[in-house]
This record gives sequence, C-alpha cells and structure tokens, in this order.
Amino acid sequence: MTTRELLNKVLRGLRQFSLVIASGTASTTDEYLLMILQFINEAKEEVEESGWPWQALRQTVTVTLAASTVEYDLTIAGAADVDTNDRSRLLYENVTGSENFRLTDTAQPQCWDVTDSDESRLTEVSQEKMERYHLTDSDDTGEPTHFALWNDGDSIRMKVWPIPNEVRTLKLRMFIPQAELADDSLEATTLSIPSRPVYLKALWKANAERGSELGMPDSVLMMSYLDAHGFATANEMSPADETVILDR
Repeated sequence: MTTRELLNKVLRGLRQFSLVIASGTASTTDEYLLMILQFINEAKEEVEESGWPWQALRQTVTVTLAASTVEYDLTIAGAADVDTNDRSRLLYENVTGSENFRLTDTAQPQCWDVTDSDESRLTEVSQEKMERYHLTDSDDTGEPTHFALWNDGDSIRMKVWPIPNEVRTLKLRMFIPQAELADDSLEATTLSIPSRPVYLKALWKANAERGSELGMPDSVLMMSYLDAHGFATANEMSPADETVILDR
C-alpha cells in the first residue's frame, strides 16, 4: 500500500472525503494531511517495534572489513552494502528448536565470517568488553572472532577483535525498520509491513486528536487494531521460524 493510499484510507475513516488525495499526486503541503501522515508514521514505528521481527524488514547486511581497521559504520557510505538506522537490531537464532519465539540463553547472533569456505559465527560481546579486549591485548591481529554493536546517531557501528590482518567479509542478519513515509513521495513509497494494523492504529490516533470516543484506550477501534496486529503477527509465525530479537 502506498503512502497516498494509506492517507486516503485514514481520511475516509475520519469521514474527510473532501480531502481524499487524487491518484497521481506525488506530494502534499497541506497541514492537516501532514498531521495525518505523522500519525501514520508513528503507528508504523510502533507496529514495527511491537516485538515481532517482521520478515519484510529482515535483511542480510554485508560488511567488508579492512586490514588493520577495527571499527566500522554500517552504512553504504561506510563498510556495509545497505544503510542501517537508529532502530536497527541484530537478529538471533534459537538453536535449541524452541518454539516460543523469544530470546533464550541458547540464542546465537546472526553474524558470520564468510570469507572462506569454512564460515564461522562470531561471538558478540558488550561495547565495554570489546574496549577491554583492545586495551589489554598486545595489538593482536588475525581473523576476527568477536564483535560489538551499538547505536551511533542514525546508524549502527561495529567493532571487531582481534585486529583484522586482511580483508574479510562478514554477513549479518538484521532487522532494519523502514524509513519514515515522506510527504514528497506519496505514490513512490510503499509500506513494507502489513498495512491493516498501521491504518487502524493511525486512525485511532487521529480520533484521539479530535477527542472522539473512538480514540479512547478501550475503544472498539483500539480493539480492532489489536485484533489486526495479532492476526498479522500470527500469520508470519511458524514453528520453523526461530528468529528472535534482543532489545539493546
């Protein structure tokens, strides 16, 4: 569903038929429409971060390590082949066959060195432990075995240990939420995650702004949103999917 279609759906739900955006419209500067778009973006972010790592937002990120360099920015302008953002998260794999869809003590980080034919999983450590490794070692070099990730403004940074002694290629499975839906690409941008919970949550927010009873916490509209979100999540979950996500 495009940004324009989402805006129109919320407008129709509010009975704002006179503001429905015509097909082919690429942008808007109307203040009311911009407010509705803000509600849609807020709803989108809340649905994206509601606990389940939506399959459409999972990406394999390739990171190229350089000899003698230990710290990297996970952006196209940096060392990665895609841009991360401040809401990006590393994905983990439950390796015990558990079907409870939550992080367990056996969950392993999806970070692999794929330079050679014998691919190996790296061990994740905290940022402070990574600093200790580099402060207390003897500038050890070799194939990196440990990594740390942290937010840095609008992207994710990575540090590895030991110091790479050659060019290496890492593959990370990451959850990367979609960027905000913009007001100047109404037809060009399509929502990545299921649209129904986003639409209903945005409509609820718009009704709350108007002081309508449909915007109350226990309203029929909120119940409809919860049902839509639950169905969309259940539709993606399966015993075969052992992917989990860890809040940092």
